[in-house]
Amino acid sequence: MKKVLTTIALSLSALLATSAMAAPQHDPRYDHNPHKPAPHWNAKDSKKWNDDRHQNNRAVNPSRDWRVGQALPRQYDNKRFQVSDREARRLPNAGRFQQWYKVNNDYVLVNERNNRIIRIIN
Repeated sequence: MKKVLTTIALSLSALLATSAMAAPQHDPRYDHNPHKPAPHWNAKDSKKWNDDRHQNNRAVNPSRDWRVGQALPRQYDNKRFQVSDREARRLPNAGRFQQWYKVNNDYVLVNERNNRIIRIIN
């Protein structure tokens, strides 16, 4: 009986020791103390956001900002920027694996295989 109790005690202590070792450390992201004030905005952190904020407010002008041979930015490689057949009547025909995109009233012809700009019409 003494061996059985010793074995059970050792098993339980080993089980508790392994679970304590696997427990995650304290992570301040999950500290939900309602009495703790929210972290304040640090001016040093604002530098990384200034460029994106400025770029999003400025309208892109493909005829000025982009060049033939340059890759079309991913944000414009989207169905909503593709030109439908009705709109394409005044544009030159697109060849095989080519697609017209309309970005801020400029039309950009793009090679669909390598995503490079072929022509820009404003």
